[in-house]
Amino acid sequence: MAERILLIEDDSRLAEMVSEYLGESGFRVRSQPEAARAGAARAQPFDALVLDLMLPDMDGLEVCRELRAKSDTPC
Repeated sequence: MAERILLIEDDSRLAEMVSEYLGESGFRVRSQPEAARAGAARAQPFDALVLDLMLPDMDGLEVCRELRAKSDTPC
């Protein structure tokens, strides 16, 4: 089974490029443009989180802190 990655990136071109690259490397990628919209996705099990530090609705480091408080998912 392919590892699952959650990508939180507000730049759609960059998100598409990173998703495609990771997909070609065998990963299953779920992409969200904002931290708030990714809230439900973060509740699901992911093997890793790739996130933009400068999101429009929330600081990426804060997203990482929240996730680390609830799970062992690397970010």
